[in-house]
Amino acid sequence: MSSTDVVAVRFAQAEDVPAICAIVNHYIAESSSNFRTEPYPVEEWAEQLAAGRERYPYLVAGAAGAVAGVAYASPWRPKQAYAWTAESTVYVSPAHQGLGIGSKLYTELLARLEKQGFRSVIAQITQPNPGSEALHRRFGFELLGTIRDAGFKHGDWHGVGIWQRDFGLAGVPEPTRPVER
Repeated sequence: MSSTDVVAVRFAQAEDVPAICAIVNHYIAESSSNFRTEPYPVEEWAEQLAAGRERYPYLVAGAAGAVAGVAYASPWRPKQAYAWTAESTVYVSPAHQGLGIGSKLYTELLARLEKQGFRSVIAQITQPNPGSEALHRRFGFELLGTIRDAGFKHGDWHGVGIWQRDFGLAGVPEPTRPVER
């Protein structure tokens, strides 16, 4: 695939789950960017998609007939007072890196979260991860702080940077709206 190929961002469907799992499981196995140590079974990811998709966008980037990346939001914390803050996640297939797919996914995901009425979005980035940090900085996220040595994976301790992007909602908020398809 070249940088001139068409990349289409769309809502994730049940038939995308095996490809999503392959992408995420690559990062679980090969990097420390995901602190999970066991791969996702397809059934678990299918349940996650089904459970969260009405309130949080789950998006995939399709390129040349393949799922090239995934971006989704989830609850930041389960308590009701946190209802206006989401956590964002983005992964791009190793075969599709460097083509702007992460940016396309984040453009769509963040626009949807803002339209739904979220006040802010949090990203937790394992350190070091200069590519992910640069992506988040480009999209207006600010590093709030670091949790040093938060996780041990692949023989090393890794910190986690906590990044936030504020959408500017002020005053008493309305409940967030469901995902528009």
